[in-house]
Amino acid sequence: MRSLILRIRRDPGTALFVLALLAATALYAPAISRGLVNYDDPWLYRDNTLLHHPSWAAVVTVFTDLDSPQRFQLSPEYLPIRDVSVMADYAVWGAWYGGFHLTNLVVYLAAIALWFFALTELGIPKPLAGLALLVWAVHPSHAESVAWLAERKGLLGMMFAGACTLGYAKFRAGKGVAWLLLGVSCGVFAVWSKAIAAFAVAAIAPLELALPERRTSAKRSLAGLVAIGGAALLAYIPVVLLAIHWSIVGSTSAPLPASRVASVLGVHGFYLELASGAVKNAVSYPISNAGPSVLQLVLGALGFIALLVALRTRHAALRAGCVIWLLGWLPVGHLLLPLQMVFVADRYQLVPSLGFALIVAFAIGKIVRSQLRVAVTAVIVLAFGLRALDAQASWSTNEFLWQRAIASNPDDGNSWAMYLEALDEQGLPTRTVVEQALTHSRLPRLVLHAALNELAEGHPDEGLALMTEAANRGEPRAMANLANLDADAGRLPEALLWARRATIAQPSYANAHRIRGKAARLAGERDESRRAFERAYLLEPDVAANRFNLALAYLDSGRVIDAKKLLTSVLGDRLLGGQARSLLARL
Repeated sequence: MRSLILRIRRDPGTALFVLALLAATALYAPAISRGLVNYDDPWLYRDNTLLHHPSWAAVVTVFTDLDSPQRFQLSPEYLPIRDVSVMADYAVWGAWYGGFHLTNLVVYLAAIALWFFALTELGIPKPLAGLALLVWAVHPSHAESVAWLAERKGLLGMMFAGACTLGYAKFRAGKGVAWLLLGVSCGVFAVWSKAIAAFAVAAIAPLELALPERRTSAKRSLAGLVAIGGAALLAYIPVVLLAIHWSIVGSTSAPLPASRVASVLGVHGFYLELASGAVKNAVSYPISNAGPSVLQLVLGALGFIALLVALRTRHAALRAGCVIWLLGWLPVGHLLLPLQMVFVADRYQLVPSLGFALIVAFAIGKIVRSQLRVAVTAVIVLAFGLRALDAQASWSTNEFLWQRAIASNPDDGNSWAMYLEALDEQGLPTRTVVEQALTHSRLPRLVLHAALNELAEGHPDEGLALMTEAANRGEPRAMANLANLDADAGRLPEALLWARRATIAQPSYANAHRIRGKAARLAGERDESRRAFERAYLLEPDVAANRFNLALAYLDSGRVIDAKKLLTSVLGDRLLGGQARSLLARL
C-alpha cells in the first residue's frame, strides 16, 4: 500500500487516468446486461439484415451505396465505420446485444485513453490531462452515447479523433511518418463514424496555436495539418451529399423554435447548463419546443464573452479547453447550419465536454491548498458520477426512457408517441395515456394512436375520422393504415391514392409499399402492384409477407419459376407456410 501511495505521488497524472478508466467501467457495466431500446436501435440492429451477415459484399455496399433500398436500411447518413463495427459485433457476439453494449464501453475506454495521451503529447501536463479525463469520463451527458447502442457512431468518432490528434502530435514532435499516416487515416475514420467528429479533428489546427511548445518546426506542423485536413475534407464529401439529400441539415421543413440569433445564444447557454450538471439528463428538453429561456440567452452570451477572454490569456491549457469547447459546439450550435432532426441532445456534448473538463481541471489546479484540491475534485467527480449512474439507468427500459423524456418536456409529442409504442410492445392499455398526451400535443403520430385505439375498441367512425386527420397532416403510417381500411372496404381509388402518398412521404416504410401493392393488385394495376411488392421486398427481404406478396405478383405476370422460389422460401413461416404450400401444390 505504501509503495502504491508513493507511485501515485510520483505520477498523479497516470493515477488519475487509471481512475478515469475504472470509474467509466463501473458506471456503464450495468448496460452490458441490457438489450435494445425502441429509439433507433431496432432498425439499426435488429431489422438491418445487411449488417447481420458480415461479408465483403456487405462491406462494399456500406462504403459505396449512396441511394438504394439498402441505403434506407443503413439510415440516411454516411457512416460506414459505424456500420462495419455493427457487422463485427454480429460476427463476434451473434444476437447477444449485451456484447454490443460491451463494445460501446470498450470504445469509450479507448477514447478516454487516446485523448489522455493526445493531450499530454500536445503539451498538457500529465496531472492536468489525467484530471480532465477523469472529469470527462464520469460526465453525465455521456450516458446517452455509451448506454445507447444507436449512438455507437459518436463514440467511434471521438475515439478516432483522439487517435488522429495523437498521431499528429507525435509527428509534429519529430516522430516518423507512420504517426502522420495514423493521424490521416484516423481523421478519415472519425468523419466516417459521425459527421460532427470532423470538428474534433478540425480542432487540431487551433490547438497547434494554443499549445506550440512541442512543435519541432512550423514546416512539419503545416505538412501534418494539410495532410490530415485534406483527407478529412475529401472524406466529408459523401457525408455532406447524403445530409443535404435527406434534409438532415439546411432544410426549412422544421423551423427553429426561435430566431437564429436567439437559437445560437440559447443553445450555447443550454449546453453550459448541461455541462455543469445543472440539467437532469433526458432525451428531450423544453428548449426544443419553446425555444431558449431568458436565463439560457444570458448564459450563452456571457459564456461567449468568457471564452473570448480566456482565449487571450497566457495559460495554454485554458486556451486549449476553450478551443475544444468552441469547435465541439460549432456544428451543433445552429450557427453554421440549422440541424433539423434534433435541436439539442446530450450526445452533442461528447466533444465540447472534453474542453469543459479541461477548463474545470485547470481551475482545480489553481487551488493552492492540496487538501482543498483533492476535496473539490472528489466532490465534482462524485456528483458527476452519481448523475451519470442515474442517466445511464434511464436507458434500461423503453418505459423508463420515455417517462423521463415526458417529465423533462411534456409538450414533446414525439416522446409521448414513443412512450405509447413502448406500452404497445408490452401489451399494456394506452387509452388514458393517449388522452393525456393529446392535452399537450396534437402531433399526427398521437392522433394515429388515438385512431388505432378507437378502431380496436369497435368504433369505426371515430377511428376513421382520427386516421383521416393524422393522414391529412402528413403521418405516413396513418396514410398507409387509411389505405388499408379503404382497400378492405372496397374503396380502391381512395386506397390507392393514400398508399401512393404514404410511399412518397416515407420511401423507406416497407409496410406502405406492401399496402400499395395490395391496393394496386385489387384495382387491377398489376405493374404497379409488382413494383410496390418488389420495393417492400428490397427493404425487408427477411419478412415472409414480402416474399409471399411478391410471389403473388409474379404469378399475376406469368413468372411462375420466380414465384415458386419465393413461395418455397416461406414454407416454414407459421402464418403463411400453409398458403404457400397450397399455392405450390396447384402450380
